[in-house]
Amino acid sequence: MFVLYLKQKNMKTIKSISKVTMLIAFVAFANTLMATGNLKVNILPLTAEKAVVAISNSDASNFQISIENGKGEVVYYKETNADSKDFRKIFDFSKLEKGDYNLSVSVDGSTTERSFKIDSRNIAVGKEKNTMEPFFAYKEGILVLSYLNFAEENLSLNFYDKNDLVYSKKIGDRFNVNEGFDLTKLANGNYAVVLSTDSKSFTFNVDVK
Repeated sequence: MFVLYLKQKNMKTIKSISKVTMLIAFVAFANTLMATGNLKVNILPLTAEKAVVAISNSDASNFQISIENGKGEVVYYKETNADSKDFRKIFDFSKLEKGDYNLSVSVDGSTTERSFKIDSRNIAVGKEKNTMEPFFAYKEGILVLSYLNFAEENLSLNFYDKNDLVYSKKIGDRFNVNEGFDLTKLANGNYAVVLSTDSKSFTFNVDVK
């Protein structure tokens, strides 16, 4: 009964604060879109075993660079020490097993990925994929969420009180996600709000008083 009541309450809240939610979400959307478009990641094959990794960003930043194999194991990780707009390095992949890999570069909450495949003949590079951390804001009992679903993955949102599921909502695969929730009827305590995609999960902790 409690979960059902919370769902009904949230639906009413979304309607009553829709203008505020959309205003906050629009600002987050604009900033996120600008930031995401700034980070570029390229893999330029030189031979069947070597390639140039070229990274650029409009603002000088520290880059977190990682490469994972098809099993999800990290085979390379580097965090640049000095702020820079560009990073270039020739990678020798001759000691890696043939197969699928994923290059991931993160900066200021934005992540850009490129998959690539190593075989005996060449290095095949996939398309660039952008991911941005969701925007959460909580004030005076109102939680708002904004997320750009670049990969168009199926999304779900879950509220947890410790290990107990309090509320769940399937969002679907729409690109621009804006949600608002009234949490004023929740009992005081710490709650984990988890936005899940097909491949990742993002957690935001809420302290309801």
